[in-house]
Amino acid sequence: MDLRTLGVLLLCTTHLCLGAVVVLHNRRALINKLFGFSVVVIVGWILTIFLALSAEEPGQVLGLARLGFAFAGAIPFSLIWMFHAFSADRFTIRDPRVYVPAALCGLFLLLSFSPWIVCNSIEIKGRQTVVYGSLNKLFGVYFIGAFAYAISTLWRTIQRSSGLRRLQLSYLLLGIVLGGIGGTTTNLLIPLIWKTSAYSALGPYFTLLMVSCSAHAIIRHRLMNIRLVVRRGSVYLIAAMIAGTVFASFLALLSIVMGKHRHEIPLGTEVLVALAIALAFQPLKGWIQSSLDRYLYRESYNYQQIIREASRTIGSTLDLQALLTYVCEVASRTCRPDLVAVFVRDPRDPAFRLATRLSFGDIASARLERPIEASNPLPIFLQQVRRPLLGDDFGRSLDASQAQGAIRELASLGGDFALPMFSEQHLLGFILLGPKLAGDAYFNEDVELLTTLANQAAIAIKNAQLYRQVVVINEYIENILRTMDSGVITIDHRGRVALCNSTAARLTGLPRERLTTLSVDTLPAALGSQLAQTLADGNSRSQVETALPSDGDRRTPLVCSTSALRDERGAVIGALVVFSDLSKVKALENEKNTAERLAAFGSLVSGIAHEIKNPLVAIKTFAELLPERFSDTDFRDDFSKVVRTEIDRIDGLVGRLRGLAAPQPDTEAATDIREPILETISLLRGQLEQMQMTVQRDLGRSQVLVSIDPAQAKQLFLNLFLNAIEAMAPGGELRISVTRVQRQAQPWIQVAVSDTGPGIPEAIRAKIFDPFFTTKTAGSGLGLAICRSIADAHKGTIRAESPVPGAGTTILVEFPGATTEAQIVERSAVLS
Repeated sequence: MDLRTLGVLLLCTTHLCLGAVVVLHNRRALINKLFGFSVVVIVGWILTIFLALSAEEPGQVLGLARLGFAFAGAIPFSLIWMFHAFSADRFTIRDPRVYVPAALCGLFLLLSFSPWIVCNSIEIKGRQTVVYGSLNKLFGVYFIGAFAYAISTLWRTIQRSSGLRRLQLSYLLLGIVLGGIGGTTTNLLIPLIWKTSAYSALGPYFTLLMVSCSAHAIIRHRLMNIRLVVRRGSVYLIAAMIAGTVFASFLALLSIVMGKHRHEIPLGTEVLVALAIALAFQPLKGWIQSSLDRYLYRESYNYQQIIREASRTIGSTLDLQALLTYVCEVASRTCRPDLVAVFVRDPRDPAFRLATRLSFGDIASARLERPIEASNPLPIFLQQVRRPLLGDDFGRSLDASQAQGAIRELASLGGDFALPMFSEQHLLGFILLGPKLAGDAYFNEDVELLTTLANQAAIAIKNAQLYRQVVVINEYIENILRTMDSGVITIDHRGRVALCNSTAARLTGLPRERLTTLSVDTLPAALGSQLAQTLADGNSRSQVETALPSDGDRRTPLVCSTSALRDERGAVIGALVVFSDLSKVKALENEKNTAERLAAFGSLVSGIAHEIKNPLVAIKTFAELLPERFSDTDFRDDFSKVVRTEIDRIDGLVGRLRGLAAPQPDTEAATDIREPILETISLLRGQLEQMQMTVQRDLGRSQVLVSIDPAQAKQLFLNLFLNAIEAMAPGGELRISVTRVQRQAQPWIQVAVSDTGPGIPEAIRAKIFDPFFTTKTAGSGLGLAICRSIADAHKGTIRAESPVPGAGTTILVEFPGATTEAQIVERSAVLS
């Protein structure tokens, strides 16, 4: 095989490999198909020229020459069709811009096989030379005109393009123009002007310029979105092959120069030459490999160093905006894309929103600023596939059902590469990268680096979001606490103060800085004891009244409520106390009590005046008649009886009035409330037996302690029991029960006294505790008023109930319970 044949085969193989790479990259794309069509036409033209120049038979030369003209006539049409496909305009084969050149191409394709283009083949100087027909010049005009139209079409497309696309098409235009000028000159103009085909063998080699520029546009600038990944192992092999070829050529050249004297070269010289070749091989291979690396991969970067620095910075950044900005800077500095944008979804927002971006040049931002809904094809694809998405994956490694919508959305955002960021199987966001400024592909090393960066960023973004939520919640809590009129103190599981507000500091008289250093043991006892109890048993306590020391001997009344703080498993991890100043409430209560006392005093004075006036009127009447009837013995006797009776009546009234002014109770002493009940029942045993009444008791088996004076408790129950006895007919039943109830999470003792009398009408039920109100003919109206006075004095309550009219009355007396309890043996349950 001679060198010319080898050169043509290598040339055709190079063309076909380039066309195969383009077509196989995306078999559905029209541009790729048309590029492959152009390559096939050019290869056909190269082969026919080579075969025609190599043939010796006139008939073979004539047939191959005509076939070569047919292929040559199709070349400008294939370029026109391909360049129109590169245009943004939509077109079909019916477009005049295509079907007119197609018609001309078909016409000259037919004429190429007629004698009007190539009419004969003759032998000149021992070589077969074609003789051109009469329409050969017209073919030349067609070829040059069609080729110029193709170039102008590509030029107009370049003028309408910008950025990377313009750069891609510029390289393609350069290769087509240089190759076309060279091939047209050697294979068309020279034969037309000088009537010789001597230089036709050189024409095909000018197509190497088109191949070189096209390959450069594909490798460096991703022409037709072809991402050609050349592994570094392949680069190493190519560099070694080139270096080996260089030295093999050197040895072959040396062998030719030495000729027949090559066997006379001394052994030492051969050893030195071999040693020189061995020493020079590695530097030459390294230089070739370095050059290829710079060409194929552009600037290199230290993968491990970048990841190490990024991990350190990302791990120590909690501010979300600063974190995302740093991620953009690392991606931009490493890969040099024209756009880096980060979209993040807030936990409370289903849409992905632009968080930050870095761009070069005029990148449209309107589309980036719009939120990307979770139903958008791009986030759906990233969530389902869980892998990076490259724009040129479509048609190569992804089918239409998987990626068509996601690729379209990626392109609309100006992106070429999307990296998902996951946290616990949920898509937090994604990093969007545009094409590289240099037009390079995103190689495996780039994808691995950016994927690692995205994974680390996802963890940091989650932490930053959680940190931001904590900050927002703390600010929200702080704002709430700042505006609260109640004091708030929380403690952790060790009993140390974790949080407090300014109101708590004001009420306790301690600065907030001081409060946060205290524990339940060093807090004011009124608050610390309740927090300690709640932390210990986990039970809430509501509306507990206490007091804090204030200036001098003053004490600030408080109402406190405590609650346990629990984790998701229900374990107690702290406690909370909320307390409010009752000073104003107490002042209002005092004013209310004063007003009530004044009202009661007015009613009392009116009643006293009425009750005292009646006996005084009788005494006055007798006193006015005494001078006239002094001698009347019967009158004097009657006067003496009336005066004694009415004075006794007034004295009894005064005694009852003294009962209204109950002395202040000794709140430090606790009394078992059952004892005054039993003593009062024993006191009334005779009257109960005389009326044949029974007593039903339910007093419980354990002590029921109340902070009350025993004497006043007996007076209270004596009045209640007497009222019940007087309200019942003989044979009635008196029921007495003692129960424990809860009032605002505090224990209270309830004593119920029920009778079987006619009951109290609802119309007068609210008045029965007023002084001097009575429904009895001989009653004073002070018994229940005294009961109320005793209950109020001991912070208790008293009320009357008649659930069913005519079915008796129940008087309910309630007192706050004391704390100490002891077991006792109950007495007889029924007393008759």
